[in-house]
Amino acid sequence: MDKTVKISAYSPPTRSAVPKEKPAMDRFVALELEQKQAQLDEERNKSLELLRNVVQLRESLKQEQAKSAEQEAKVVQLEDKLKKLAALEESQIAKRNAQIEEEKKYSLELMHTIEQLKEDIKQEKAKSLEIAHSGVELEAKLIEIAALEARIKDLSGVFGKIISIAEAAKVVADK
Repeated sequence: MDKTVKISAYSPPTRSAVPKEKPAMDRFVALELEQKQAQLDEERNKSLELLRNVVQLRESLKQEQAKSAEQEAKVVQLEDKLKKLAALEESQIAKRNAQIEEEKKYSLELMHTIEQLKEDIKQEKAKSLEIAHSGVELEAKLIEIAALEARIKDLSGVFGKIISIAEAAKVVADK
């Protein structure tokens, strides 16, 4: 990647071969060559610096790619965990919903049972009221029966007297 331009070093011509008009020109060319060499050195330094930057950036890119791969792996793991947790949560929700439904059914059954028991209690109260009323009626009838029995005893005594009078009258008539 490193491209360098090779330029042969400038060697000034020997003085004997150089005419007298050319020294100013040679100085100008030498100065120009020095400027070009300075520019070339500057460009070479810039190129080296850019090359170092490119190498650093490549290393940074490799590190970032490695980090990115690690993060992608972590993301995949987290997504798997999330899916597992979601599935687990869904199954727990389904179980809870099923339990709730069972509890609702059981509650409805209990409510029906409670209503039935309330109805039974009402019927039993009505029966006990009827029995109590019947008991009162029976007590009244027992009192009535007791009174009738007392009358029957009185009447039995009266019939007994009538019979004894009739028998005495029969005995007197038969005589």
